[in-house]
Amino acid sequence: MNDFFATLYEQIIYINGFSNDMYEANAYMDIGLIMLITSLILILVYYYFISNYGVFYKKIYWFIWLLIIGTINFFSGYYISEISMQSFYYTSTAGSPYSFTEHFTFSMVNVLWAIIFSLLFSLVLKYKSVRASKTPF
Repeated sequence: MNDFFATLYEQIIYINGFSNDMYEANAYMDIGLIMLITSLILILVYYYFISNYGVFYKKIYWFIWLLIIGTINFFSGYYISEISMQSFYYTSTAGSPYSFTEHFTFSMVNVLWAIIFSLLFSLVLKYKSVRASKTPF
C-alpha cells in the first residue's frame, strides 16, 4: 500500500529527500488511507444524509462539502507528515530537517487527491441519493 500511495503522491510532486523519508517512514500509507476513508465516508454522509434535508442538495452545498473534505485532509496530511518526520528523526539531535514548506506542499497534494477521489466517489454514489442524484453534474 505504501508503494501505491507513494506513486500517487509523487506523480504530482516529488520533494527531494522529504519524499524518500516519507516513504521510509511508511507515512504515505497512513495518510493515503485516511484520505480515502474520509473522502468516502464524507461523500456518503453528504449524499445519504445531508442532501436529504432542506436545500442542501444544491451545488453550492456540495462545493462547501468538498471544501470541508479538503480542509480535513489538509490538516490530517500536515499533522501526520509532521509527526512521522519527527518520529523518523527522533535519534537526531537536530530533529527533522524539514520545514513548514515541505509539509504544506505535501498537504496541498493530499487535498488535491482528496478532491479527485471525492469526485470519483460522487460519480458512483450520487445515483442512489434521494434528492441529490443530479448534484453536482
